[in-house]
Amino acid sequence: MPDPPTVTPGVTRTPLLTAAAPDGLRVDRFAYPPGGHTHWHAHSGEQVLYGEDGRGWLAVAGRPRVPIAPGDVVAVPVGLRHWHGATPEGPWGHLAVTAGGGTTWLGEVSPEEYEQAEHEQADPEEGT
Repeated sequence: MPDPPTVTPGVTRTPLLTAAAPDGLRVDRFAYPPGGHTHWHAHSGEQVLYGEDGRGWLAVAGRPRVPIAPGDVVAVPVGLRHWHGATPEGPWGHLAVTAGGGTTWLGEVSPEEYEQAEHEQADPEEGT
């Protein structure tokens, strides 16, 4: 039986650096079509997202979404339920730098949750 999807159709992940040890550093490049996003998930290790092109969001449950533009670096809170993805206006690309730990997938983002994120916004300078 195949693994359940963890992203919406069209999202791609390209590994750039594979961890040399079980809790080692890894780097992946993600590309999202307009409106594309991950499913809800949480990380047991530290992660930062570096915006490369387009516009995207980090949405942490119970908090305003954080916009991510080219050059922005945003820390993803360890252990908190979140998703990230492109705005509906255009594609988005980012690097994900993850320092150890795993990812627990927590289900799909509903259309209502995605739309709600469009209407909430945090200051990217404040982080998460």
